[in-house]
Amino acid sequence: MNPSVSSAKTAAELGRDDTMQLADIVISSGARNIAVIGLAKNTGKTVALNAIIKGVQASGIRIGVASSGRDGERLDAVTNLPKPRITLQKGVLVATTEELAMNATASLEPLIKTKYVSVLGRLIIYRVSAPGTIEVASGNRASVVKNTTQIMRHLGAELVLIDGAAGRRFSSAPSLADAVILSTGAVVAPTLDGVVARTAHAVEILSTEEWSSPHREDLNPKTLTNQDIVIITSDAVGKQVQNLKVKSVLVSISEIVRRLPGSGNTLILGGVLPGSLLRDLVTHRKAHGSTVVVSDATRILATYRDIALFKSRGGKIAVFHEVHLAAITTSPISPDGRMFKADTLLDAVAKRVRPIPVIDVIAGTARNLPGHDKTQEDKTEGGGVA
Repeated sequence: MNPSVSSAKTAAELGRDDTMQLADIVISSGARNIAVIGLAKNTGKTVALNAIIKGVQASGIRIGVASSGRDGERLDAVTNLPKPRITLQKGVLVATTEELAMNATASLEPLIKTKYVSVLGRLIIYRVSAPGTIEVASGNRASVVKNTTQIMRHLGAELVLIDGAAGRRFSSAPSLADAVILSTGAVVAPTLDGVVARTAHAVEILSTEEWSSPHREDLNPKTLTNQDIVIITSDAVGKQVQNLKVKSVLVSISEIVRRLPGSGNTLILGGVLPGSLLRDLVTHRKAHGSTVVVSDATRILATYRDIALFKSRGGKIAVFHEVHLAAITTSPISPDGRMFKADTLLDAVAKRVRPIPVIDVIAGTARNLPGHDKTQEDKTEGGGVA
């Protein structure tokens, strides 16, 4: 870790009380790249991003801001309602396009013109020379965002914040982000119970555990493409390994399931995991004792219902690389006018996802923080991720 980041981390740990908030969690994580993603649009992701930017920069850490889509616009593209703007202070590095930079209220100094061009113009890395607002748009592919963060690192950024656009799962991939902040809120479901359930389900998927097996030593996940399937079975003869090449998992599910001799297999996917594969494994009674492995949790496209069914039949899902979910933020207000009591939502989410910290950035309240007092522990006492 860069010495200045380490010093800031120490200050955060020693100079704060138990009301440590979002920026402190980010600093204490030691991450170099952090993705801020929303469970849906309008969950308060931009508010959380602004809070992190303000708090981290106040700690003296040099930061960069990139995006896997577009954010910070005045009006929401779907609801046409006003949105929080992304506000940057002097010295922040930011990646956006020429066209969007022209509309910024922040004064920007262009540093590097990248080779990437979109309908909004060429992607450029800027340094903020006077504070203000800006729209960010860094690219819709993981390779573009990754290269952008690397350029920012070369320019002196000690921490890069990646604004994760809705629907861009790759934003939270471990290959891109060392840690993830997840924003949830009233917009996610019509009822409080629904919001809590959907949040807990998303957390369970993101928190899928790393594959631990002697067979892992024989596999390099970096060599697997989207068309690669590896099947590991064991019988009286010993371990058997089949390597398949398919057009895609979706169109080859029948062939994949047919190749499995029974239950108790390990199925390694180079690409994504669709729900239809899990359903077929259950239907053909090949789920029990079987493990499906993907690169990371962003490759799991199956719904929570399909995952729960597969697990209830004795199946397991694992990853080569775990996602580090550092914190969750909550927003009790939905654009359609629905509103929950802030503390009620905060407490309910915190109870279901303990020990992950949960923060209401607007109210300035938090649950599940390290070192929280006994009264707080009693208030949110309960199980972990459901």
